[in-house]
Parts: sequence; C-alpha cells; structure tokens
Amino acid sequence: MSEERRSTTNLKVAISGWFLLNGFVVASWVAHIPRQATALEIPPDTLGLVLLGMAVGSILGMTVAPTAIRRVGADRAAWMAGIVYTLLIPLPLLAGSVVALGLSLVLLGAFHGLLDVTMNAAAARYERDLGRPVMSAFHGWFSVGMVVGVTGGSAALAAGLAPAAHAAIVVGIGVGLLLMCRPTARSTPDGPTVARETRPRTVDHRAYALAAIAFVCLFLEGAMADWAGLLAVAFGAGPAVAPLAYAAFTAAWAGGRFLGDRLTASVGDVVIVRTGGLLAAVGVGFALLAASPGGVAIGCAVAGLGLANAVPVLFRAAAGTDPAGRGLALVTGIGYAGFLVGPPLVGFTAAAVGLPRAMLLVVAGGVLLSFGANALRRRRPAVATGPAGIDCRAVLFDMDGTLVDSALACEVLWREWAARVGVDPAPILAVHHGRRPEETLRLTYPEHATAETADWLQTRQIGVTDGLKAVAGAAALLDALADRPWAVVTSASRALAESRLRAVGLWRGGLLIGADDVTEGKPSPEGYLAAARALGVSPGECVVLEDAPAGVEAGTRAGMAVVAVTTTHAPTALATPHVVRDLAGVSATLDDKGGIRLVLIG
Repeated sequence: MSEERRSTTNLKVAISGWFLLNGFVVASWVAHIPRQATALEIPPDTLGLVLLGMAVGSILGMTVAPTAIRRVGADRAAWMAGIVYTLLIPLPLLAGSVVALGLSLVLLGAFHGLLDVTMNAAAARYERDLGRPVMSAFHGWFSVGMVVGVTGGSAALAAGLAPAAHAAIVVGIGVGLLLMCRPTARSTPDGPTVARETRPRTVDHRAYALAAIAFVCLFLEGAMADWAGLLAVAFGAGPAVAPLAYAAFTAAWAGGRFLGDRLTASVGDVVIVRTGGLLAAVGVGFALLAASPGGVAIGCAVAGLGLANAVPVLFRAAAGTDPAGRGLALVTGIGYAGFLVGPPLVGFTAAAVGLPRAMLLVVAGGVLLSFGANALRRRRPAVATGPAGIDCRAVLFDMDGTLVDSALACEVLWREWAARVGVDPAPILAVHHGRRPEETLRLTYPEHATAETADWLQTRQIGVTDGLKAVAGAAALLDALADRPWAVVTSASRALAESRLRAVGLWRGGLLIGADDVTEGKPSPEGYLAAARALGVSPGECVVLEDAPAGVEAGTRAGMAVVAVTTTHAPTALATPHVVRDLAGVSATLDDKGGIRLVLIG
C-alpha cells in the first residue's frame, strides 16, 4: 500500500488520537490540583488565580492557531502541538512554588489551546471530505481521554505513586499515542492560494453568533462540572453518593457524543442544539423539583445527554466559516471563556441565595441555548424577483446528481463490485457521490484502491443507461447558456461522462473535465480551476453548480461562488448559502457584454 493510501486510511484514527490525547493530558493535571494546592499551601483565592493561568495560555494558543494552520496545515500543526503539550505535563505536576506552577500552567495552556483549534480544524476538514457528520465521535474520544486521565491520576495518587513517576507515565503514553497518530501525507497548508486571495482576512460575521452560543454552551458544561455533586449534597447526599451526580452527567455526555453523528445526519445541526438546550434545562429543572440525590443524578444525566453534541456541532459550523481557522479560534476562545465564567458565577449566586436557586442560571442558560440554535441556520438567498441573482462570466456544472440523475445506476454498480470482492457496500454508498472511484475506495476499503479496480468500475458503467435521467431543468439551463462559456467538471471518466450525457439528451459537445484530466479529484479544486483556465475566465468570475459536499468544497476552495442542488444531499450538508432543489430553480439571463446572471428561484 502506498504511503498516501496508508495516510488516508489512518486519518480518522490519527484525529481521534489527538482528541484522546488532549483530554487525557489535561485530565491528568486536573487529578493533581488538590495535591498541589495542599503541597504548596495555596489558599483558595490564590489557587483560583493560579488556575486562571491555563485559561490565559489557552487563549494565547488559540490566537496563533490560524497562522499555524495557514503555514503547515491543521494536521501537522495539531500533531506538533500535541508533542510539546505532552512533554510539558511534568512542569505543573512537579512545580515547587506558586509562581512556577502559574507559569507552567500558562505554557501548558498555550499548547492546549493550539491543539484544541488545530485538531478541530483537522476534524472539520476530514468531515467535509467524508461528506457525513463525524465531529461528535471525535469529541467523544476527548471525553474518553478525560475519563481515563482523571481516573488514572486518581489511581496513581491513591497508590502512593510519586508525581514524577506519574508524569513519566503520562508522557510515555502520550508520546506513544502520537507516534501511532502521525499526520497524513496531506501536508500542504489548508486552503489554496486562490481562495486566500479572494477572501477577506476578517472573521465571518456568522462566527460571532456561533461564539455567543458556544459561550452559553460551555458555561453550562462548566457549571455542571463544578456544581452537580454539590447540588446532590444540598439535597442530602453523603460524600460517597454525591459524586454519582457528576458521574451520571459525564457518562451521558460522553456516550451521547458517540451517538451524535447519526442523530445529526438525521435531524440536522439546529435540531441537535435546540433539543440539547431544552434537555439541559429540563434535566436541571427536574433535579431541583425532585430535591433528592437520586433525582439530581437523573436530572444530571438528562442534562449531559442534551449538552453532549452542542459543542461538536458549533465547532464544525465555526470551522466552515473560514478555512484558515480564524472563526474556529474565535468560537473556541469565547466558548472556553464561558467554561471559566460558569462555575464562579454560580458560586457567587449560591453564596447569596443558595445553590438550588443559583442552579436556575443553568436552566435559563439551557433555554437561551435552545433559542440561539437559530444562528446555525445558513442564510438562504432571497427568492429572486427582477434583477436579483448571481453575476458571472462562466458556469461550471458537476454531472452526476447535478445534470444527470445516476443514483440508481451507481448504487447497482457499487453493490455488484462489493459482492464480487465480498465487502459490505454500505460504507461506499455513504460517501461515493461526487468522488472518483479510487478516492471512494481510499476512504472505505483502501486495500482495494488500485488503478485496476478504478478502471473496472469506470469502464463497467459505460453504455449502461438503466435508471439514468436528466435532472429537472438541466436541458433548459444548458440551452440558455449556449452562447456563453460553460463546462462540465465531473468525477467520472471522460468516456463515462459523455456516455451518460448522451443517454439523457444533454450532450452538447462542450468542454468536459473528467477524472482522467486531473491528478486529484474533488474536494480538490483542481478540476474547476482547470476548467476556468480552459475557458479563459478567472475563477472569481465562475459559478459552480454542485450536489455533493466534496464538490461544494472544491468550488469554494477554487474561489468560486457555489450553488448547491439538493438532489442527493440535505441542505445542511452543503456548505453554501445558495441552495436550490434542482436546476429548474435556476434560470439564466445574458447581457450584451458577455455576462451571465443566474437567478435562483428556490
């Protein structure tokens, strides 16, 4: 297997490892906080200031993350940050003074923040390439790392293990994990030059709304982390029972993340966050009304389930606002501030009115989070009436799903191949649309990703017309563009593309960029940039019509406006504000200077 294929195969494992490492290292330090506070005789007020050092460092690390992503790519930046982060863990565990502890936490926090942004950026890019939600599962591994880290640290302390020995174990495990989770061969900085030149170097305004929601969400997580057990105590729980409340929250929170991707794919981001906020409010409200340790544990579990997937959804959306990571850095930074603000705000309120009443802040926060979920909706263009539309000088079409409905033919072919080699076709059918066969196989069954297999798949389809039909509006739109530059850019071979276009009556003899004309398929922008060059039109003057997430990303990375048609994917999976049902929702008007205006009807 080639190095590139091996890297692609291990990409999901590598990113999962970075999330696991992040949670494991920070939780290993958390387990030592009580010991260090006692050993250094740090009073509570001073301890609060010392612990704030990690927050300050995290924000600094998050600030520099976009630069690291642009220079070396999210994958490599995450891996390098993980190495330094792991090697720094002995500093706070072995600090011999308050000043040394504070400085070591600033340093550890800086690389924690850098790792947090870069690993989420890498996860978001992997998810876009894959074409289906996986972000919640990655965050699930962070939760697993937290559980393992704090449990291992507590066990080490209970066994009387010296802090230096525990630090050595953490470093050994962390370095070993990183050696198994090396970055992929995709080492170029994220986002092509074209895209950087055509996008402003400012944060998308949508990121500020997402940051506000993240602040509320992590405010709730922080409040539950510090006060769930004490709420059980307020209702009569003893020292042995009280921790069960936070244990219930953590178990539901971590478990919910491994179920979250399937739920997100089914109901969408907005429903996940809206329902999650309501569950958090209902869970804590139930705990307050039950007024018993058992009721608190049940309520905390409900709240944990509700909050499980809000952060992954918000971070995914933030990563989509800016490939360089500025939006993600903003959202993680402000969100982390909410995590820090939550516990003391509840504490100050509890001192004044009692903890049960203070926890009404969490109930209110859950309701606020539910209302704020609307910020996840992508702004849709207004229905065009009169002159409204998108101006361009060339139109570039994807083929399968955009011009030609070939879903049935493709499914039959992939099932036939899967039966021949004895594999499950389900993973292929989840990701194949918009990708070349060899790239689909690299994501699913890399051991079969050979040139011979790809050739067989492409050749097998040529001349097969069963199930093929033109997408509604395709013929009319092509005819309207007859006197203007347009092209087809497809993941199919040239021979297969021409065969399908002829079969459904859409062959016009124009420019066609097929799989055999490019080195890398979608989501690489190579095909769309090649079409723009061949037509003699700058990328910024082209509009792409696409139906698959990989194709939408390819057009966006090429610096082109993208109109998505929802023939094969839900609007929530297509990262563009311009969405129509099919090509019957797109009309073209031409001016006498060679311009094209695409009007989106809906």
